[in-house]
Amino acid sequence: MRTEDVTLTVGGSALRGFQEVNITRSAEDAAIPFGMKATNPSWTADAFALRMGAAVQIRAGSDLMADGYIDDYAGDHGEGGSHEVRVSGRSKSQDVVDCPPAKHKTGRVENKTLLQAANEFDEFGVGFTSDVELKPIEKIQRNPTETVFQTLERHARREGLLLMGEPDGKVKITKAGAKRIAGALVEGSPPIKSFKVHFTAKGKHSPVIARGQRTTGTDKRSMRQEIQEFDPTVGRYRPIILFVEGDADDEKLKKRARWESSRRGGASCSVSVTVFGWRDQSGKLWEPTRLMAIKFPSERIDQDMTLSSVTFKQSIKDGTIAELEFVDPRSLGGKDPKGKSDKAYTSTETE
Repeated sequence: MRTEDVTLTVGGSALRGFQEVNITRSAEDAAIPFGMKATNPSWTADAFALRMGAAVQIRAGSDLMADGYIDDYAGDHGEGGSHEVRVSGRSKSQDVVDCPPAKHKTGRVENKTLLQAANEFDEFGVGFTSDVELKPIEKIQRNPTETVFQTLERHARREGLLLMGEPDGKVKITKAGAKRIAGALVEGSPPIKSFKVHFTAKGKHSPVIARGQRTTGTDKRSMRQEIQEFDPTVGRYRPIILFVEGDADDEKLKKRARWESSRRGGASCSVSVTVFGWRDQSGKLWEPTRLMAIKFPSERIDQDMTLSSVTFKQSIKDGTIAELEFVDPRSLGGKDPKGKSDKAYTSTETE
């Protein structure tokens, strides 16, 4: 098992010797949180810079894992001169997660894509990118109390898109795609340490009812548009109602209802895998939104699943491991994996 050489760079000084490292990337989080602990009698004065919300970069070898800021610093002193330091923070995109675009005069953007709107609201220099085709949105109006992220995420949901934090501090507008993680996870084979499956029916609903209005027309249909999306796997009547803002035609309502149904279906089943090491078969760090073949015969799983989140961990106790969370690709905007798994692993039965 490979031990990663983790460095935290602050003010030009590279700090090493951390006894615990935790870094999480998620397809559904616009910022990357991290936490690190060091117990070191020779802890240098450079570490004091971490107290001040310092700008830092964290690397595993030469690979950037997070470019961001320290949120919290804690120093504990004990017997015999022991000194333990814990720091935690998030990538640079934390500013668009936490703050509103206070300089924007209207909070309104018209006939621009979500990426164009994001860059217009980005007063912090965070940076937004996209790897999917985006269509202009008629109107994006920020609510007075919303942060940049809350405004964008509200419209991303309507478009079936995700806002994912990147190691360089930027935010990528994306969805589960066709790119793959090298190799496969096969029960009983390396690098698997352990795995578990989880099913829950709490968040599933059928029908999912999307309602809205057209911006033109005063007839009954224009004033109350409605589309229903059914999920037969729910097995009983459990409705939920969504209200879609803006000019809500049938296509937009259907897209929103299907996205919500698939998301909720995907959340009902997940596969958690703990593996040795932080890298896939090709040597790349595990990356959310990518597909991977999962074959666990004891749980009747044989299909592609999408990596929704990964937590990189390294400690003296547990070594170097990664905690991987996989879901049905459709729950993150991807396509039907069409595998050989038991039908319980499909997010919904709608297509």
